[in-house]
Amino acid sequence: MRKLRLLKQGVWYEISTRVNNREPLFRVGRAPALFDRVFRETARRFVFAVRGLSLAGDRLAFYIKPADGFELPAIMKWLKQTFAIRYNRDNGRTGHLWGDRYWSRILKGEPPDGGEAGEAAGAPPARGVRPHRGKRLAVRAAAGSPAGRRQGQTPSRETGIRGRFFPPIPP
Repeated sequence: MRKLRLLKQGVWYEISTRVNNREPLFRVGRAPALFDRVFRETARRFVFAVRGLSLAGDRLAFYIKPADGFELPAIMKWLKQTFAIRYNRDNGRTGHLWGDRYWSRILKGEPPDGGEAGEAAGAPPARGVRPHRGKRLAVRAAAGSPAGRRQGQTPSRETGIRGRFFPPIPP
Protein backbone atom coordinates (compact mmCIF):
# COMPACT_ATOMS: atom_id res chain seq x y z
CA MET A 1 0.00 0.00 0.00
CA ARG A 2 1.38 3.41 -0.91
CA LYS A 3 1.98 6.20 1.55
CA LEU A 4 -0.95 8.60 1.94
CA ARG A 5 -0.50 12.07 0.47
CA LEU A 6 -0.45 14.86 3.04
CA LEU A 7 -3.02 17.53 2.11
CA LYS A 8 -3.56 20.95 3.69
CA GLN A 9 -5.65 23.97 2.72
CA GLY A 10 -3.97 27.25 1.75
CA VAL A 11 -0.43 25.97 1.19
CA TRP A 12 1.89 25.82 -1.83
CA TYR A 13 2.89 22.41 -3.20
CA GLU A 14 5.88 21.54 -5.34
CA ILE A 15 4.75 19.10 -8.04
CA SER A 16 6.83 16.91 -10.32
CA THR A 17 5.87 14.11 -12.68
CA ARG A 18 7.50 12.39 -15.62
CA VAL A 19 6.53 10.72 -18.86
CA ASN A 20 6.52 6.92 -19.11
CA ASN A 21 9.78 5.33 -20.32
CA ARG A 22 11.44 8.77 -20.03
CA GLU A 23 10.26 9.56 -23.55
CA PRO A 24 11.24 13.16 -24.50
CA LEU A 25 7.62 14.10 -25.09
CA PHE A 26 7.86 17.83 -24.43
CA ARG A 27 10.86 18.40 -26.74
CA VAL A 28 9.23 17.57 -30.06
CA GLY A 29 5.92 17.75 -31.85
CA ARG A 30 2.73 19.37 -30.68
CA ALA A 31 2.82 18.08 -27.09
CA PRO A 32 3.81 21.44 -25.50
CA ALA A 33 0.96 23.26 -27.27
CA LEU A 34 -1.51 20.52 -26.36
CA PHE A 35 -0.38 20.63 -22.73
CA ASP A 36 -0.85 24.42 -22.71
CA ARG A 37 -4.45 24.03 -23.95
CA VAL A 38 -5.24 21.31 -21.41
CA PHE A 39 -3.62 23.34 -18.60
CA ARG A 40 -5.78 26.37 -19.48
CA GLU A 41 -8.87 24.14 -19.49
CA THR A 42 -7.87 22.88 -16.04
CA ALA A 43 -7.64 26.52 -14.93
CA ARG A 44 -11.23 27.06 -16.06
CA ARG A 45 -12.48 24.04 -14.11
CA PHE A 46 -10.56 24.53 -10.86
CA VAL A 47 -9.38 27.52 -8.83
CA PHE A 48 -5.65 27.61 -8.10
CA ALA A 49 -2.48 29.67 -8.48
CA VAL A 50 0.64 28.33 -10.17
CA ARG A 51 4.27 29.45 -10.42
CA GLY A 52 7.45 28.16 -12.02
CA LEU A 53 5.81 25.98 -14.67
CA SER A 54 8.47 24.13 -16.66
CA LEU A 55 8.21 21.48 -19.34
CA ALA A 56 11.43 19.51 -19.70
CA GLY A 57 11.92 16.75 -22.23
CA ASP A 58 10.33 14.06 -20.11
CA ARG A 59 9.35 15.99 -16.98
CA LEU A 60 6.72 18.45 -15.83
CA ALA A 61 7.32 20.54 -12.71
CA PHE A 62 5.57 23.50 -11.08
CA TYR A 63 4.32 25.03 -7.83
CA ILE A 64 0.58 25.08 -7.19
CA LYS A 65 -1.68 26.49 -4.50
CA PRO A 66 -5.28 25.20 -4.72
CA ALA A 67 -7.96 27.60 -3.50
CA ASP A 68 -10.00 26.65 -0.45
CA GLY A 69 -12.54 24.00 -1.35
CA PHE A 70 -10.39 22.51 -4.14
CA GLU A 71 -8.12 19.53 -3.59
CA LEU A 72 -4.78 18.89 -5.24
CA PRO A 73 -5.56 15.26 -6.20
CA ALA A 74 -8.67 16.28 -8.17
CA ILE A 75 -6.75 18.98 -10.05
CA MET A 76 -3.82 16.70 -10.89
CA LYS A 77 -6.04 13.77 -11.84
CA TRP A 78 -8.00 15.89 -14.30
CA LEU A 79 -4.86 17.51 -15.77
CA LYS A 80 -2.88 14.31 -16.26
CA GLN A 81 -5.81 12.18 -17.37
CA THR A 82 -7.14 14.70 -19.90
CA PHE A 83 -3.70 15.36 -21.39
CA ALA A 84 -2.99 11.62 -21.71
CA ILE A 85 -6.32 10.90 -23.38
CA ARG A 86 -5.94 13.72 -25.91
CA TYR A 87 -2.27 13.07 -26.62
CA ASN A 88 -2.90 9.36 -27.20
CA ARG A 89 -5.89 10.09 -29.43
CA ASP A 90 -4.02 12.69 -31.52
CA ASN A 91 -0.96 10.46 -31.96
CA GLY A 92 -2.63 7.08 -32.44
CA ARG A 93 -1.16 5.73 -29.21
CA THR A 94 -2.60 3.44 -26.56
CA GLY A 95 -1.59 2.72 -23.00
CA HIS A 96 0.00 4.73 -20.25
CA LEU A 97 1.51 8.13 -20.90
CA TRP A 98 2.69 9.12 -17.41
CA GLY A 99 5.42 7.14 -15.67
CA ASP A 100 3.93 7.07 -12.20
CA ARG A 101 1.85 9.07 -9.78
CA TYR A 102 2.92 12.67 -9.38
CA TRP A 103 5.35 13.61 -6.62
CA SER A 104 4.41 16.45 -4.29
CA ARG A 105 5.64 18.14 -1.16
CA ILE A 106 4.26 20.98 0.91
CA LEU A 107 6.41 24.11 0.85
CA LYS A 108 7.10 26.14 3.96
CA GLY A 109 6.02 29.61 2.91
CA GLU A 110 6.12 30.97 -0.64
CA PRO A 111 7.84 29.21 -3.55
CA PRO A 112 11.17 30.69 -4.64
CA ASP A 113 10.93 33.45 -7.26
CA GLY A 114 12.71 33.13 -10.55
CA GLY A 115 13.53 29.45 -10.24
CA GLU A 116 11.85 26.45 -11.69
CA ALA A 117 10.10 23.81 -9.66
CA GLY A 118 12.60 21.11 -8.76
CA GLU A 119 15.51 23.52 -8.34
CA ALA A 120 14.44 24.19 -4.75
CA ALA A 121 14.74 20.48 -4.00
CA GLY A 122 18.25 20.40 -5.45
CA ALA A 123 17.35 18.76 -8.75
CA PRO A 124 19.80 19.57 -11.56
CA PRO A 125 18.47 21.83 -14.33
CA ALA A 126 16.95 19.70 -17.06
CA ARG A 127 17.98 19.98 -20.69
CA GLY A 128 15.32 21.39 -22.95
CA VAL A 129 13.47 23.19 -20.16
CA ARG A 130 10.80 25.56 -21.42
CA PRO A 131 10.58 27.95 -18.47
CA HIS A 132 8.05 30.63 -17.71
CA ARG A 133 10.45 32.55 -15.46
CA GLY A 134 9.14 35.39 -13.39
CA LYS A 135 5.50 34.85 -14.33
CA ARG A 136 2.73 33.83 -12.03
CA LEU A 137 -0.57 32.51 -13.21
CA ALA A 138 -3.38 33.69 -10.98
CA VAL A 139 -6.42 31.68 -11.89
CA ARG A 140 -9.96 32.46 -10.92
CA ALA A 141 -13.02 30.47 -11.89
CA ALA A 142 -15.56 31.98 -14.22
CA ALA A 143 -19.04 32.32 -12.77
CA GLY A 144 -20.59 30.01 -15.34
CA SER A 145 -18.02 27.24 -14.86
CA PRO A 146 -18.56 24.34 -12.44
CA ALA A 147 -15.78 25.74 -10.23
CA GLY A 148 -17.42 29.16 -10.15
CA ARG A 149 -20.76 27.66 -9.16
CA ARG A 150 -19.06 25.73 -6.33
CA GLN A 151 -17.54 29.01 -5.11
CA GLY A 152 -20.99 30.67 -5.14
CA GLN A 153 -20.12 33.23 -7.80
CA THR A 154 -22.83 34.84 -9.86
CA PRO A 155 -22.34 35.45 -13.59
CA SER A 156 -21.04 38.90 -14.46
CA ARG A 157 -18.45 40.44 -16.75
CA GLU A 158 -15.98 40.87 -13.88
CA THR A 159 -15.96 37.18 -12.93
CA GLY A 160 -15.73 36.05 -16.54
CA ILE A 161 -11.95 36.58 -16.54
CA ARG A 162 -10.25 33.20 -16.51
CA GLY A 163 -6.43 32.86 -16.20
CA ARG A 164 -4.14 35.82 -16.69
CA PHE A 165 -0.41 36.24 -16.47
CA PHE A 166 0.66 38.92 -14.01
CA PRO A 167 4.15 40.37 -13.51
CA PRO A 168 6.07 39.19 -10.47
CA ILE A 169 5.10 40.76 -7.19
CA PRO A 170 8.05 42.71 -5.75
CA PRO A 171 9.30 41.49 -2.33
